[in-house]
Amino acid sequence: MSNNFPPWNKDKPEESLDLIYDWAVKTTLENIDWYDRKKKPRRLWSQGLRALSIIFAAVGALCPLIDATGIVKTPGDPENNLILAQWGYVFLAVAASVAGFDYYFGHSSGWMRFIVTQISLERSLKEFQYDWVILKTQEGGNSSNTQMFLQRAKDFTLQVENIIKQETDVWVREFQSNITQLEKVLKTEIEARKTGSIKVTIKNCADFEKVEIRLNDNFVKEFVGVSEGVINTVAPGSYELTAIGTKEGNETKDSRVIEVQAGTMAFAEFTLSTD
Repeated sequence: MSNNFPPWNKDKPEESLDLIYDWAVKTTLENIDWYDRKKKPRRLWSQGLRALSIIFAAVGALCPLIDATGIVKTPGDPENNLILAQWGYVFLAVAASVAGFDYYFGHSSGWMRFIVTQISLERSLKEFQYDWVILKTQEGGNSSNTQMFLQRAKDFTLQVENIIKQETDVWVREFQSNITQLEKVLKTEIEARKTGSIKVTIKNCADFEKVEIRLNDNFVKEFVGVSEGVINTVAPGSYELTAIGTKEGNETKDSRVIEVQAGTMAFAEFTLSTD
């Protein structure tokens, strides 16, 4: 861009004013051209990402409806559906991820900012060009009032810089806000993905040969000669915890629902029947 301000020749004020005018107009046109070029890839990114997000969201919303009709079956097993309803969640998650990518990288917002800034610059340039001609006309075709022309050129160039600064300030605030929000989302996600644990106590474990512990009907631990133990790395959520005591070939079972929180330990105590 043309950053070098034209030198002033006191012996040729009219020629110097023309140089200043040309410099101001050329600099503004270069700024307008820059925004025009930079907005095009952002427009493509924005439209492409928004289209993908809409498509994935639509497919995700249709999956449960298609699944409910039962028209899609698992190959070789016509009695079982493909459980499209579950795939619907996947498509909706992808749609949200695509929209989030656009949001955090600012493609759509950047496109809008560049359009508004370009229009503002074009409007200011036209206003300056008209005012310059009006001043020329008022002076009877000469530039005797040099200070008036210089002041108008100064006001115009500062106005252009202010428009660009406003766009930059908006970008900075948006960038900082997105970074802060992304950090919060990641922190929340990390906290949510922390595993918990369950401490199981069998108060009358000594009355049995062994006690088997199952979590959602999956074997996780066996107590032999001990009355308590810890089940580690359990994802947050609700579980059915079952204790099965064995004595002389007979089994005694007791179950309860346990809520596991991220990063915490849940406690479960059993007193199995010995009858």
